[in-house]
Amino acid sequence: MTIVCTGYGIFAPDTRNIEQYLYNLQNGVCLLKVIENGGPNGQSNILGPIQEELKEIDSDHKLKRLPKATKIGIVAAKEAIKSSRIDMKNKKVGLFMGTSLGAAAEKLYQDAIQYANNKEYRKVPIRFSHFSNYHGITAEIGYYIGVKGIVKTIVTGCTSSLEAIEEAMLYLESGKIDVAIVGGTDTPICNATTYAFAKTKSLPINQTLEEGAVPFQKSSKGFAMSEAAGVIILEREEEAVQREADIKGEIVNVVSNNDGIDIFSSDESGEQLINALKEVTAGRKPDYINSQALGIQLNDQIEKKCSKLLFDHKIPYTSIKSMYGNPLGASGILQVISALLSVQYNFIPPTIRTTKQGFEEMNIITQTTYQEIKEVAITNHGHSGNNACAYIKEYRTK
Repeated sequence: MTIVCTGYGIFAPDTRNIEQYLYNLQNGVCLLKVIENGGPNGQSNILGPIQEELKEIDSDHKLKRLPKATKIGIVAAKEAIKSSRIDMKNKKVGLFMGTSLGAAAEKLYQDAIQYANNKEYRKVPIRFSHFSNYHGITAEIGYYIGVKGIVKTIVTGCTSSLEAIEEAMLYLESGKIDVAIVGGTDTPICNATTYAFAKTKSLPINQTLEEGAVPFQKSSKGFAMSEAAGVIILEREEEAVQREADIKGEIVNVVSNNDGIDIFSSDESGEQLINALKEVTAGRKPDYINSQALGIQLNDQIEKKCSKLLFDHKIPYTSIKSMYGNPLGASGILQVISALLSVQYNFIPPTIRTTKQGFEEMNIITQTTYQEIKEVAITNHGHSGNNACAYIKEYRTK
């Protein structure tokens, strides 16, 4: 059975729609910022915050009360539905959203915890029960786009949105649903996450944009935490063709697994990511790898292992995290949408800012490359050891 994408939507730093996303990818625009006093002890930090006002949402009293992660998820979902031109009446629709921290980084959540710890119970807002429930994000997105059927939330760290696609495909293939609205949303930036990641030495504290949060560069000391939401519409090929949909591409497969080690450890072998990428490519030769490399040396070295063992460094690699950072649970869906745009517009987005120091033997794309793109493999890795890889193809009528 062939599963195709018929629509997409996005909300990311300085990126309100697909057109802006395409422009930024093609032109290698850096959407990250050095934030002074963004570190745990007043140091600088590199982040990718969404700083735009949400006027069209905050003008609605009910929407204004929602977590930021929910708001940007609604915007992305609405754009995806509009892009697909689908009429969901009389169809079995499923909504599948991935997240990593949900609304746990939002001010209301943080304040409520403090009030509770101080036994100031009257100050704990009634909305806290919804903010602390990850599934509340998906449920509220479902309400605002009119989905009452299958509504699922996937919480597996940075791989969440890719694994949401994996689950959505199973529902489509089984016939339980006709349409899948699937993606991820995360707004993880706050003091708690900054302090926690700083303790593990995985943030680019006191580094410039030339040094830090740079994939495939030895000098980078960590990743740029960012915010984003992305959503795609998936359908079975026959239904999409029957309604004359504008098919963006084919989702061939998603494979996920776990390193199976203690969560306070790191798997330096990369064995399970290599296994997932090997399985999802299944002997195919992708035109390039849309990599999860993000500026953490261990992760990026595992990508180098994948490149050598599976492709002998002959397949081009790139990482859009050099532009957009790592929006945790939304990172995979951003990679999928960028891959779909690649096969539509025939280009490889660049890994900007890197000098390839320490990764010279890899075939890393540092300038936008226009060529025929028919197939793209995607790699993704998350906190707690989950790995997920996807394979995207150009759609051709049979």
